[in-house]
Amino acid sequence: MVSGTATYRERMALPQGAVFAATLEDVSRADAPAIVIREYRKEDPGNPPFQFTIPYDPAQIVTNHIYVVRARVTVQGHLLFTSSERKQVLTLGHGSEIGEMIVMQHVPSGSTTAKKPATPAGEISTADLPLEGTLWKLTELNGKPVKTIGEEHAPNLIFHAKEKRVSGSGGCNRIMGGYMVRGESIHFNGVASTMMACQHGMDTEQAFLAALQKVQTWKLDGSSLSLSDGSGTVLAKLTASLQK
Repeated sequence: MVSGTATYRERMALPQGAVFAATLEDVSRADAPAIVIREYRKEDPGNPPFQFTIPYDPAQIVTNHIYVVRARVTVQGHLLFTSSERKQVLTLGHGSEIGEMIVMQHVPSGSTTAKKPATPAGEISTADLPLEGTLWKLTELNGKPVKTIGEEHAPNLIFHAKEKRVSGSGGCNRIMGGYMVRGESIHFNGVASTMMACQHGMDTEQAFLAALQKVQTWKLDGSSLSLSDGSGTVLAKLTASLQK
């Protein structure tokens, strides 16, 4: 069982016919939408908080895949509340209990998202991958494609939610430091690297580290992550990749 609690901050009662759902999803593949493993559903759930348990078959869980939980409330197929930040579970150091409450955001009526039907259990959804816990590989830097010699030399980042630390590689040296996310803003602090010299990729690594110091905003679009400066100029584009 995966267990947790979800809520919303608005002071409003749910209308009759509302349905609360929490889904366990595999978001490992960067080139494919999320796959819903199992779903918990409760009709007319009452007032929040909503407690849920999602049963799953351990044989379906792959140890190096990324699994997250997403919560939502629908009314007659229209989305009323949805979680903007999904919680990672089961693998890569995560357990089956979600310690922090999932806070769902209100979806105004008339928005395109509000009219999107709920995804039934066992079918594929098109939700974005989570910022934290995903391996992000650098594909574009300062408007130019990043070319690397082999996967082992691909610059990358991983955001660790619990410690608020970032780690990864510049293509030669290991990268480590801290970060802070607040809404669409993100700031890196104390980012440093090891001091090994490499025959290839040093220019890209130094430019990558310099770009991280200027980053102020972030944006997710499916399996792509964009990091931009204060003027909105995209400094780095990264693509989600399966951790090994």
